[in-house]
Amino acid sequence: MIKTISYLGLGTMGSGMASNLLKAGYKLTVWNRSAEKCEPFARKGARVADTPADAVRDTELVMYSLSNEQAVEEVVFGPRGILSGINEGQIAVDMSTVVPATSLREQEAYAKGGVDFLDAPVFGSKNESVDAKLWIMAAGKKAVFEKVKPVLEHLGQTIHYFGKNGNAAAMKLVGNLIVALELEALAEGLILAQKAGLDLRTVMEVVKVADFRSPLLVSNGQNILKRDFSTSFALELMLKDAGLIEKFAATLQSPIPALRVAEKNLASAVAFGFGKENASAIIRALEKEARVEVKGR
Repeated sequence: MIKTISYLGLGTMGSGMASNLLKAGYKLTVWNRSAEKCEPFARKGARVADTPADAVRDTELVMYSLSNEQAVEEVVFGPRGILSGINEGQIAVDMSTVVPATSLREQEAYAKGGVDFLDAPVFGSKNESVDAKLWIMAAGKKAVFEKVKPVLEHLGQTIHYFGKNGNAAAMKLVGNLIVALELEALAEGLILAQKAGLDLRTVMEVVKVADFRSPLLVSNGQNILKRDFSTSFALELMLKDAGLIEKFAATLQSPIPALRVAEKNLASAVAFGFGKENASAIIRALEKEARVEVKGR
């Protein structure tokens, strides 16, 4: 059984996961680029590392959730990065959102040092991370997955095994494509409903029960009517992920015409200054075009 874990990256998602690992009783080492985010973990007994290389010293399992591909490049491959400190027999798990090619590059680099690797991104946002209710995907050697699975069970409500390395990263992009299109559809639909003079609270009553309902549409729709764009998943991160999806789809010659529309509106919303708000703020770009503001009466 795994007893010692390093967790690198204590942002919106990583901080919740690291906290749940501590609650589960694992001996934890943490690292974050902004050192102040490590302080709450230090107070709870975690060791705080100075560098990624230092963080992975003397632990069985190395986990990380990083903001973008550049961060993965720096933290994994850079000077004093994970690869410069990790040793044969350890396991590395990347929970970041990256293109599959990055996961495969990581796997190859780790394998040269005798280190096993899983790509294991998640669905969910801040609340699911804190409450250990994430939906986790994992890919890599089945035996390695089975060894790490008891740890993942402390972080998520479901865990899905996708086979060879890179497949979980691909599924994350598939899922984020669907999320982006749902939010675009919600924004367009609510604006059209308001322009048509419909009562938006009644519109949302239908969204809650009709055959096109989804938790994402319901929760974000209700918050939009309250003009609540507090961040669970930042709009600027969704725009970043749209770029990853576009890059991945191009390698497979897979058409993504609807995503290009959503990506344009995400970029407009960021340009208007809404990038730090929740991804549902995509509607704010369309509101400017439609010259309306969607809200409950």
